[in-house]
Amino acid sequence: MLTLAEADELIDRHLGKGFRADHSRLVATLLRKLASRLSADLDLWELTGLCHDLDHEVTRASPEQHGLLAAQWLTNRLPADALVAIQSHDHRSGVISDAPLSRALKLADALAILVASGEPAAVAGALTVDDPGPALLARDPSRPWLVTMILDNAAALGVASADLAAMLET
Repeated sequence: MLTLAEADELIDRHLGKGFRADHSRLVATLLRKLASRLSADLDLWELTGLCHDLDHEVTRASPEQHGLLAAQWLTNRLPADALVAIQSHDHRSGVISDAPLSRALKLADALAILVASGEPAAVAGALTVDDPGPALLARDPSRPWLVTMILDNAAALGVASADLAAMLET
């Protein structure tokens, strides 16, 4: 299986040092925290987060291939549940999965995108109000689907919004 160090090298090779690399590392950190909360395999979930966007630059002109190509590259280096999570994290691929790792990746990916559009503390604060939906939407009104991805997947995984806020603050 791929190691965390090898995955980090793949990020450098495929994504460089910019926003997308930082995003992938944040998704990995959030997935590791979710894995801890859900008693899942910490390293596997972190690896999945690190690798989920490896094909981003190559598939930019063909978004329906995003995730599919990365999973193909990683065949025999990650287990099937990680590959399916990577394939299904972007709805445009047509791959659907409600497995815990798949849901967690969608949640972490959407949360990382929302954090990138503002301050992590502001997103964390939005997660702690009684009805976080409108507060999260106010952070990035141009992408309302992020709120749905965050809240629906968190609910399906049994993760409270306040727990997500705590993950952003630590």
